[in-house]
Amino acid sequence: MAVLAGCSHVPKRATAQLPLVSLNHLYEFQLVRSTDQQPITTAQLAQELSDRDVVFIGELHSHSASHYLQIQVLAAMFQNNSNLILSMEQFERDKQAVVDKYLGDKIGEQTLIAQGNAWPNYASDYRPLIEFAKARQIPVIAANAPKALVRCIAQKGPDVVDRLPEQQRAYLADDLTQSSTAYQAKFRRVMAGSGTWHGQPKSKHKPKSHGSHGHGHGERNGKLSNSFYAQLARDNTMAESIAKALDTHPNHQVVAINGAFHSDGRLGTVDALKRLKPNVSITVLSPYEWSADAPDLAAAAKQGDYIYTIQTMPKRYVQNQYRDRAVMAMIKKRKNRKCAW
Repeated sequence: MAVLAGCSHVPKRATAQLPLVSLNHLYEFQLVRSTDQQPITTAQLAQELSDRDVVFIGELHSHSASHYLQIQVLAAMFQNNSNLILSMEQFERDKQAVVDKYLGDKIGEQTLIAQGNAWPNYASDYRPLIEFAKARQIPVIAANAPKALVRCIAQKGPDVVDRLPEQQRAYLADDLTQSSTAYQAKFRRVMAGSGTWHGQPKSKHKPKSHGSHGHGHGERNGKLSNSFYAQLARDNTMAESIAKALDTHPNHQVVAINGAFHSDGRLGTVDALKRLKPNVSITVLSPYEWSADAPDLAAAAKQGDYIYTIQTMPKRYVQNQYRDRAVMAMIKKRKNRKCAW
């Protein structure tokens, strides 16, 4: 995507040691309470979450353990409170009617996938969440900003929303520009290559600017980049979607599924939600890729109220030539995408 799609982030590993159980395969996880860095069970977690208004479960989009944990936590929370709402980054606001039709058994799964623009890994990773919600009449919020509108902001800047038709504008949050300085700094670090995205080091290749509007990933003359505003379109729209869901369904808990970058450090979508609803109680679960040579969670514990350790994903590339070829193909694909407004 023109901005950073999905946005899963894994904090750097620290050096101090902390005893952890062995993780035998990519579906396994271990929950750790950040305050005391002690392992807990899913049942214990659900009990501790019983009084929270919103629970963010940050994921690595392609990691099997993230998705296994999500359905385990959702099911455990349902045992304690059936008044749940499921908010999903993986569906966009303009597809809410499609999601509702599926939940109401008015269309089949293939129609949901096709008309709802479901993510490519829907069947393997998000189907369990939707099916659990459907069977128990849990509302599902298509929370994200439409990809086409995010692309326009990335290409032309936040002022492009003033040219959108009224219906399209309604699919975005009212506030698309407000953010914390901490989140701005975090975004700059990642785009400069000193952070990680999707659990992988930043490539040395970066998409070039496509205009004079600050479209580059950094800052120009102190201005925030269009890419950052496009990121905010996702964060702030998901936050507003959650806030509206709480208004529509009083006395419900929201379980929000999103890439970890949107919620790590209580920034991004979490920060935006706190601006909209300062009194809402929020808990953040954050993933941490664990390996035997660096099992400490001290740094990772700062990313969420609870951490779930998971095995490190396989290397995406070993030889740079294949990585660079893939990055350049992605950049070329992005350049060919046009804004309709």
